Order: sequence, then C-alpha cells, then structure tokens
Amino acid sequence: MKLNVWSKALSVGVAASLACFTPAVALASPESDAEALGSQLESVGSPSSAMSLDDALYGSELLLDSISGAGSSFGSNSGIELQSVRDFPDCNPNEWYAPAVTYVSNKGLITGYDNGTFGPYDNITRGQLVTILWRMEGKPVSSSAGFSDVSSSDFYYSAALWAQKNGVIKGYGDGTFGGERLITRQEAAVMLANYASFKGYDTASDKTALKNISGWREADSWALDSLGWCVDQGLMSGKDTPSGAYLDPMGSTWRSAMAKMIMVLDRDVFGNPEPAPDPEPTESQAQKEQRVLASFQKWLDDSGLSAKGARVGIATSKTGEHSYLVVQPLNMTLSQVRYGYRNVSDFRSSLIDLTETLKETSGSMYGYSVQEGANLSVRIGLFSSDDEVIYAAENGSSIVPLSYTMR
Repeated sequence: MKLNVWSKALSVGVAASLACFTPAVALASPESDAEALGSQLESVGSPSSAMSLDDALYGSELLLDSISGAGSSFGSNSGIELQSVRDFPDCNPNEWYAPAVTYVSNKGLITGYDNGTFGPYDNITRGQLVTILWRMEGKPVSSSAGFSDVSSSDFYYSAALWAQKNGVIKGYGDGTFGGERLITRQEAAVMLANYASFKGYDTASDKTALKNISGWREADSWALDSLGWCVDQGLMSGKDTPSGAYLDPMGSTWRSAMAKMIMVLDRDVFGNPEPAPDPEPTESQAQKEQRVLASFQKWLDDSGLSAKGARVGIATSKTGEHSYLVVQPLNMTLSQVRYGYRNVSDFRSSLIDLTETLKETSGSMYGYSVQEGANLSVRIGLFSSDDEVIYAAENGSSIVPLSYTMR
C-alpha cells in the first residue's frame, strides 16, 4: 500500500480507533525544544498546505541531494573577478602554460578570441606581438612614418606606429611591417630586447648561456645579441626535444609560449607585481544570514517541498539568538501519525527514514551556514496538521526524537 493511501486511510477509515488515543498533552522532556519550535512557527509563516509522508520523504531526499551538490560552491562569495586559465575552454589548467595564461589575461596583455578561446597552440604573428608590447606600455598614442602595408583598419595600427617611433620595430628593407606574418623566435627576441632597451634596461649579453643551447648557430647574426639577452633573462630556454633543448630561432612561437615570455618579462625583468584580486566585499552578519537563507529557500523550491507547504526562515529565541528554522508540515494529525507509527510497520519504517534524512539534512545545512559565514544553527521540525511537533533535529542531532513524541 502506498504512503499517500495510508494517509487517507488514517484520516478517514480509522477514526473509531483513534478515539482510544488522548489528544496531544503537554510534553515532558524534551518539552522545552518542542515548545520552542511551536512558538517559532510564526517566524517562517503559516504553511498554506501540508504534504503526505511519501511526499515529505521524497522531497527531503531531493533537498539533501541539493545541499550535497552545493558543496563545491561553499565559500564562493569571494568577490574575485580576475580571469583565469579555466575561463578558456581550450586551455588545460594543469598544463605548463596555465600560470602564464592566467597572468597575461588578468593584465589584459594577451586576450582571448571573440569566441572565448585562447588558442594556446596557435602561432603568434608580428602584429599580435607588437600589440602586446604596446598594451604593456599603456596603449600610448604615437605618430610615425608608418609602414606601407599597415593601414588604420588594422588592429595593430596604433601599436605599429608607437613601436616604430620608439625603435621597438624597424620593419623590412622594402618598407613593410608584415603584421600578418608569423613571427620567428629570433624576430620575437629582437622585439622583446628592443622593448626592454626602450624601457632603459641593459640588454647586452656575452651569449655564454645561449651557446649552450643546440641550434643557436642557425640564428642570423643580427639576432644573436637579443637571443642571448632573452636566454640570460629566462625569457627563452629552447624547445624541448628528445635530444634536449633546441633554440629553433627560425621557428614560430605559440601564443602560450609567448604568454610565458611576457610574464617573465613583465614580472621578473621589469619587476611589476602580479595582478591582485579585488578586495573581498565587506558583508555584514545580517547580509550573510540573508544570503544563506536565500540558498536554503532555493533548495526548498528546487526539491518541491515549498510547493507542498515547507517553509524556512530565521527564528529568534527568547535570549535574542538567531537560528534557521525549517518547517515541514504533514497532512496528518499527531494522533494519526501515532496510530500509523504503532500499527503499520511500513509506515513506521518510512517515518523513521524521513527523520534520519531530516537529521542529516540539518547537519548539512548547518555546515553550509558555517562555511558561508552565517554561523547560525539549523533546526528542522516535522509538524502535524494540528501544529504539534512530530520530530525535530538541530545541526545533525535529534532534539525531539520519535521515541518521545510517539510514546
């Protein structure tokens, strides 16, 4: 027999049997907890409806699942809005480039594409690198002779004019810049070293460290000093190969690799601080309590318990202490519940399962309250249709057990 059928039978078909039970009397111990819960019913509002035992059990299990699923969001109210490598769906937060991608994206030096991706293994162009350096300098407005292949419609137009004026780039002998061309590693080294020189840094190198990396002889002579300085400063160390580090001066450069170079240049060479998170907003105790209450209300709504009469609110004790109070009303009187508990074994088993779920739920909700900073106790009361306490739990422990109310 289903539980909702039991509820109807208990409310209609056993009226004569119920006559042998006396109405609920003043409870002894734990009488104070039961009386306190009864007096606090107004704090959550009078339920407009009540639920059957099977609805209460099913909804309570869903509620507990919701709370368990929210565990990963505990402490999420940090107020930090910095971008992370995790914000890019094509980036792996466990890869070598993760700290660098987070660093450069936080500072707005290398941003993602319009589709939200970063392109860690896309090769970088000359126009992209000059734009990065221009952003590092604060996006200054400059004028110069310009390049024959750079127009005002190019995204790197302002960056190219600034870089040309300040000796960061010179372009090719034919007067072009080649902004859409993939930049070689030796060209990138020259551009990075030129920018550091523009900033006032000594970029001389004895090239000892450079010559310890395989492939250095493949570089053009005009790039050796810059490559040596980049190796000295840790901006470059060679590509990993089965036979060891390989300079690959004529090869292209991944966006992720450039992110690491820029991070080292900005943070370690120039000594700029890492981006700091926004300060955590100040939140009053009352605001914390209301924020947690809103979460509790959402979980009640999602579990379907609110629609069947469950309520949650903040109750105040006689001593002025706050606590969360969750009320679940059954559509049965206390006498009917007692009759089912004593005479219908499946009903008794289901009621016990419900109280165990409520006890565990009160503990989980209390844990959430503490972790979110509200630090309020959580009481869950199961009430009969005549406003009598059937069972109550607080912070994971029974305070009005069935052994007391079903006696």
